[in-house]
Amino acid sequence: MNKNKRLYKLLKKFGYAINGIKLAVTRHTSFVTHIIISFLVCFLATYFRISSIELMFVISAIFIVLITELINTAIEESINGYTKEFKRGFMISKDSSAGAVLLASIYSIIIGAIVFGPKFYILFFK
Repeated sequence: MNKNKRLYKLLKKFGYAINGIKLAVTRHTSFVTHIIISFLVCFLATYFRISSIELMFVISAIFIVLITELINTAIEESINGYTKEFKRGFMISKDSSAGAVLLASIYSIIIGAIVFGPKFYILFFK
């Protein structure tokens, strides 16, 4: 019984995590945009048959963006649920979390340029 109870608690925690992702998909257009771009990048990775190392960097870039977007959403929703009035500390928190998403996105663009740039060059200019 004790083992079943632990398994139930673990599965319940996974349910909360999946629900958080569902909420991000249904309530935040920026997360959906990142998901769509991720599928496009995965298609390109398959089309160009990138190496395992390149794939590792591409997947890490995708997940870093998605993770920071979820953290940004959590921070923004927590602050919005607490108060609607302007407070400097809240503004700094929200702007900083948005900045983290921006940096993750820049990282993913750099990885994309390094991995896919030469492949697009060969495809279009050679």
